[in-house]
Amino acid sequence: MLPVFLVLSILILWQPWSGIEPALRGIKTGPDFAGGYRMVLELQSFRVTLQPTASGENVADDIAAAIETGLGAEAKLVSYDPSTGRMIFDVAGSLTGPMLQKALGDLATVVDISAHVEKGDLEKSISSLRSRVDPYELLEVRLRSFGDSSVIFESSEIDPNRARDLLGAQGRLEMFIDNQLVLSNSEVSGLMAPVAAEGVAYVPVSLTTSGTALLKQACSGKASHPIVIYLDRPSDAIIVFDNSLLKGAARLFYDENAREFYVTRETGLAVSTYYISVLAVPVSGEGISQEVKAHLLELISEKARVVLLGSSADYPSELIQWLSTYYRITTVPRREGESVDDWVLRACGVQSAPLITQTMAAGGVTGELTIPILGKTQAQALVKAQNFQRAVAHRLDFPIIFTQEVSLPPAFGSNIKESLLIAAGVALLLALALLYFAFSRVRVALVIIAFMFVDAVLTLAGISVLSLPLGLSTVSGLLFVVLSGLSQHVIITNELLKGVQTQEKVSIGWRSSRALSISYLASLTVILISISIALLGFGSIRVFAITTAAGMIIAVLLTRPVFARMMESVLSWTPQRTPPESAKPEQKQQ
Repeated sequence: MLPVFLVLSILILWQPWSGIEPALRGIKTGPDFAGGYRMVLELQSFRVTLQPTASGENVADDIAAAIETGLGAEAKLVSYDPSTGRMIFDVAGSLTGPMLQKALGDLATVVDISAHVEKGDLEKSISSLRSRVDPYELLEVRLRSFGDSSVIFESSEIDPNRARDLLGAQGRLEMFIDNQLVLSNSEVSGLMAPVAAEGVAYVPVSLTTSGTALLKQACSGKASHPIVIYLDRPSDAIIVFDNSLLKGAARLFYDENAREFYVTRETGLAVSTYYISVLAVPVSGEGISQEVKAHLLELISEKARVVLLGSSADYPSELIQWLSTYYRITTVPRREGESVDDWVLRACGVQSAPLITQTMAAGGVTGELTIPILGKTQAQALVKAQNFQRAVAHRLDFPIIFTQEVSLPPAFGSNIKESLLIAAGVALLLALALLYFAFSRVRVALVIIAFMFVDAVLTLAGISVLSLPLGLSTVSGLLFVVLSGLSQHVIITNELLKGVQTQEKVSIGWRSSRALSISYLASLTVILISISIALLGFGSIRVFAITTAAGMIIAVLLTRPVFARMMESVLSWTPQRTPPESAKPEQKQQ
């Protein structure tokens, strides 16, 4: 069986169907050896200092209620200075000075605004983000705090677009019917793992009793009306787009009066239309019209940012400079192969728009919903559904935005692979020399070295099957397996050598069984300890433990028994000597 598994392992690692040249295509490389990318994210939470202009016992409560009503953000009183009357609040949401002042009205005057997240809240947010991108803590991803309100994420194996979808969402769920909010996160009691069938992915959602009642009331008599489902609808932003963009749209249109996009689609014999509840304004390649500019100036006290469809380079520099004077600018570039419709829907946070069935319209609404998620392929739809489910299940307390993204070189330098190959070659030659010096038999030394290679290949195949990244932790586990194998092979060989000696009273087979028993006991101990560490550990420690356990299990089941039998044959083999030819007749006669 060992030769079969060895060939399969080589095929898994090499994948010759993807290219003939030798390469480890079947194993993912972590940032330690391949480099990657770094994303910096900022949590939108602010500490604001206010000077109340109103008086009364409940002024603090009135201010908090005004902020929550006007901005849709939670406000919490931090401190109150009786000598000056000033109050400090923590506001969890996206805001600007004009927005905050408009929400407060005559209750208070804004004195100061600064980004601030409590340390405990920052660590909680990092834990939620990790649960989204690496729920089992098996990937070579790094998440750490940066400053008072930022998070740094580093990876090489997660697709950057998927990382943006998983990390860039607060997890705020909203369901609209006829452009009216019906349900949000508070009406959702749970989400199940997505499933896929017939090219569509589905996310099972459980509603609370109150959520079920609200949905039942909203669906009444509205068969075939869409339920528009948003994830992190940019309600604090204005979408700015080039007016030539819609020429490539199939079902997407723009209403200049409502300043919103809307989608029209055919459903059987009927045509359904729904508006996207996000403010949007068009600009031309020459710039922005006076009418649109005046409208944007009116919204300074209502919106915190502008979302550009595309990159800043796609718009006139004068426009970018003018917008940045009044708004924070974020961009949503178009992804490769993405249609205009999907691009705009993604920028607006639209995840799905299923139709209300006749049963639901007649009052047959239950607390169990199934949200369909579409994609170009079933696999893409499933990934989108998983991103949606994880973002909502691990909702953050604050909105989050990307502030920077850069590429990273390999942590150990660009020549690490060549250095590792040289080090491995030198180590093998040194091991070969030491083994020959110890046993004085070339065949014995070569067999031990060959099985070091076998252990390494089979363990690498196990790493590939488990989808573990090849990083410092997996390489450490691989070295542990290979070196443990070397040690055990030396012990087995030494035990078998005693069995081939002429004065030995027991057979070599007995020696082989005894040596394997010792090897199995040692391996079992390592396996049990590694499994315990894998269950209790986290991050790189868990990856190291899983790699070690997988390699040792493979060695016990495949490598050690075959090595013992092969070494027994090698040690029992003796060269056959040709007997001398009998004397010639002439020589006998003499």
